[in-house]
Amino acid sequence: MEIGELIEIVEGKTRVLVPNLEKYKVGKKIEPAHAPVFYNPAMEINRSISVLAIDAYSKLFNYKDLTICEPLSGTGVRGLRYIIETSSTSKVIMNDIDIKAYKLIKLNCEKLNVFDKVEIYNMEASKLLLNLEDRRVDVVDIDPFGSPIKFIDPALRCLRHNGLLCVTATDVGVLMGRYALKCIRRYGSRPLHAAPISREIGLRILIASIARIALQHDYGIKPLLAYYEGHYYRVFMIISKDTSDAIKTMRNLGYILYDRDSGDRVVIYDYPICKSCREYKNYEIAGPIWIGHIIDLDFVREMYHILNSDKRYLTNNEKLVKLIETFIDEAVFSDRIYYSMIEICKGLNREISVKKFIEFLKKCGIDASKTHMDSRALRSYEDLDTLREFAKYVVGR
Repeated sequence: MEIGELIEIVEGKTRVLVPNLEKYKVGKKIEPAHAPVFYNPAMEINRSISVLAIDAYSKLFNYKDLTICEPLSGTGVRGLRYIIETSSTSKVIMNDIDIKAYKLIKLNCEKLNVFDKVEIYNMEASKLLLNLEDRRVDVVDIDPFGSPIKFIDPALRCLRHNGLLCVTATDVGVLMGRYALKCIRRYGSRPLHAAPISREIGLRILIASIARIALQHDYGIKPLLAYYEGHYYRVFMIISKDTSDAIKTMRNLGYILYDRDSGDRVVIYDYPICKSCREYKNYEIAGPIWIGHIIDLDFVREMYHILNSDKRYLTNNEKLVKLIETFIDEAVFSDRIYYSMIEICKGLNREISVKKFIEFLKKCGIDASKTHMDSRALRSYEDLDTLREFAKYVVGR
């Protein structure tokens, strides 16, 4: 069975064979989905962050010799990067239902001489995960084309206690409310479409959906890093099989009420929604959403330390470095939904730059941070009315 023309590419320190994407263009745009085996070069940052996350998880939680399952492997580049570039990975279970992908994974493993560190399967992803339930792996990485939601339950079943679940979702249009009914069907949550904070609400819907599946098993979750980049969401979370952590997880599920006219938002710390919400009759409701922190400060600091010590070869990617630096800045405030400068400056004669406004707030003794999710937004514990008063002062100076 023909795989097509292959070329060698380098990601990080890993050399692999992938389809020549120049052969699969629509106009001038490369369409990875048209290649015989899926490979998306735009996801290199995703994979580099994942390499850092795996080693940070190992070091922070003192887990050695990790077994990682990647049930949707494509070319195998992600799993091979874990083998070549992390110090903590002893085995990667790679799989793809497509026979061409399966053969390319084997070819890349042979090229890199890593057969002693891999298991390779040609199965449906959920079936593989369920077959691993008795083995209990340390890390499961779900990286599909589209929604990950159908793979979450079998992934949770094969993870050991305090294992790491890594999830990518590329159906951001659904989660951000462009297809609201599909979001309700697929994720069991009502999204918030075309609002300044839609991007973050979509990410919190994804986390809440995973949390609710975990709760069906009496498992708890703890997000270590959840972020948006380009065209996808990515989440790293601990899965605890302790009932007490399941109760903590329930307390981090809630709803958001949003007023489009004023930009005001109210987080409902209750699950399911409480009767008091009736007083907000002019507000749109979105959720259930995750209302807790989405970035763990210790985790992203460890990632940054690894980046600047063991993984300095990744620092040539300025976008990657800036992303992780911003994760650190906003981690403390990551249980608060960001405010866009459009909302803060509404009614004023101009919009203030985020950098200038944060500098001014800090001079006034108010802490705030930029957010990676929107270059024209910030996070703060202050409410919207307070931020608007400071904005008025800046504009009037």
